[in-house]
Amino acid sequence: MREIAVSTLLTNLKHMVGVDSLLTQEQDAAVRSFNRFGRLAWERARWPDTIRLEQKLPDVQVRSIEVTNGGSGYTSAPTVTVSGTATAVATINASGQVNGIAVTANGGDYLSAPTITFSGGGGSGAEAKANLMGVLDYGSDIGEILRITEKDPYAHGSPTEVPYRVEYSASGYGKVVLVDRATTTPVFVLHRKPFIEYTSSSTDYPYIFSEYAVIGAYSDYLTADGQTDKGMVAQQQAEAVLIAELDKLERQQGQNNFIQFTTYGSTISTAF
Repeated sequence: MREIAVSTLLTNLKHMVGVDSLLTQEQDAAVRSFNRFGRLAWERARWPDTIRLEQKLPDVQVRSIEVTNGGSGYTSAPTVTVSGTATAVATINASGQVNGIAVTANGGDYLSAPTITFSGGGGSGAEAKANLMGVLDYGSDIGEILRITEKDPYAHGSPTEVPYRVEYSASGYGKVVLVDRATTTPVFVLHRKPFIEYTSSSTDYPYIFSEYAVIGAYSDYLTADGQTDKGMVAQQQAEAVLIAELDKLERQQGQNNFIQFTTYGSTISTAF
């Protein structure tokens, strides 16, 4: 990805404002605007500079545990032991049977369903089985998931889509649960890289968004100065610059996205 220094963006902004220098507060506000408009542009489309198709290895965790036999004679909830790293707790009903098991930690690195055992509680005969799920943690390398397939979409015309849902994770970045898929077989993940926050000393600002960010920062400057009407005009100019970049992406380069429709036994693709 072609890059440009934030100091150059500040210089370009000074030229637009018509001043020799910016106050410290004005410079801080400008960098904030560069980040705001940069993020808006970053997440606006599937820019080749921001999108990655990579093979990922899912982690297999315990999703839930089902009671298959409640047993009998339990006067208190028995201790549940799950082989591996997952943990769970049981509940009993008035009849002295185990009637539910809550997973308290999903664990990980499972290759097959773990063994569930019970101890204590004064009863016997309870049995249960674990249901597994495939999980991909965002970590700090993934911003948003756009598509997951079983095979390489560049090598196969119609790769099998992998259903998924996005959930919160303890890492704070998010995780993807692969619905009805509990295997460590790698999948191909199309995702957007996270947008990073730039500072006045950064030298790696995305060049493709630089003009949009400068004019956007100028519109913020005018609005903060009370020149609301001029600020709105500048923001419209910034939008026109970004649309020109989108034109390169969609019309000139032909980087269109397609929805597939299956009709009468054949599959057709329609751009959107």
